[in-house]
Amino acid sequence: MNNLWGQETILFEQLTPEEILKASEIFKRRLTGKVLPLNSIENRVYEVELASPYDFGPGFSANHIIIKFYRPGRWSREQILDEHRFLLSLTEFEVPVVAPLMIGDDETTLFFDDERKLFFAIFPKLQGRLKDELIGDEIEQAGRLIGRIHNIGSQGTFAQRLKFHPELFIQGAKTNLLESKLIEEPSFNHYINLLDAVTTLATNNLGTIEYQKIHGDFHRGNIVWNVNGPTAVDFDDTLNGPIEQDLWLLFPGTDSYSNEDREKFLRAYCEMTRKDFVNLRNIEVFRTMRMIHFNGWIAKRWSDHSFRQLFPQFTQSQYWDQQLIDLRMQMSMMQDSQYY
Repeated sequence: MNNLWGQETILFEQLTPEEILKASEIFKRRLTGKVLPLNSIENRVYEVELASPYDFGPGFSANHIIIKFYRPGRWSREQILDEHRFLLSLTEFEVPVVAPLMIGDDETTLFFDDERKLFFAIFPKLQGRLKDELIGDEIEQAGRLIGRIHNIGSQGTFAQRLKFHPELFIQGAKTNLLESKLIEEPSFNHYINLLDAVTTLATNNLGTIEYQKIHGDFHRGNIVWNVNGPTAVDFDDTLNGPIEQDLWLLFPGTDSYSNEDREKFLRAYCEMTRKDFVNLRNIEVFRTMRMIHFNGWIAKRWSDHSFRQLFPQFTQSQYWDQQLIDLRMQMSMMQDSQYY
């Protein structure tokens, strides 16, 4: 199995506790030596215990920091700094997010491990929990939260981050799938052959859309809840995109309950943003782009053993039989202009 990023990716996959602690020393606080890996397969994220408490503010642990090593080859320094600047600007306006810590005389947020050739950053540890379901006023709180994020994001676009567009999310995934040379199933070939038509269909449906800074992956797993309410986390996929991309993932279903919850969510969002109307007719376009992009993401990461463990079915014929069925269904729904 070829490794897409060579020696740097191997070093990324083989980080040791000693190396994690050594990098964490940049925070200039005494550590206990306790390191706990957190649930992240795209990057490598660890909780590191401090030997003495440090006041990070309400809602944050005084006894821990989080160190995040960015997967090599994915983002450039400037792309990561685009994310950091956005988080810091949100924090400045008191929007509840988790921004990287500014460390050193020059208040740097991004560091480089010369030995491992990896970018990393230090974050405070947010206390709270995830919720599988939003109920009651939690739905409105989430709407107001993403509304506040969009209010700040509307002030411009990222200089270096990616742009939400079918050429990237569909054609980019197609390239990753073909270059991986993982699958030789007939259904996979049919799937690949449909992607050009899907790209054209998605591009035509989207038409002229407005771009701004958005979260990019605003689902329930990226909202942490505590006594202070919801906090948006994991801006790793932040990009220039339409606001609607952040407005469907919390309630992606098509049943009446999902529609009612989405309406409640959107009312709170519009009140916060002072928007009279949000057009979600392209939900199925966004859903299709996400599904295809997900497959391309797995293919590109296949050299990482954790992806092979999490997605063992990815190279099997049954998986691609279902993917082909789902794609054809999505194409049919995209061709119907009445999505919402």
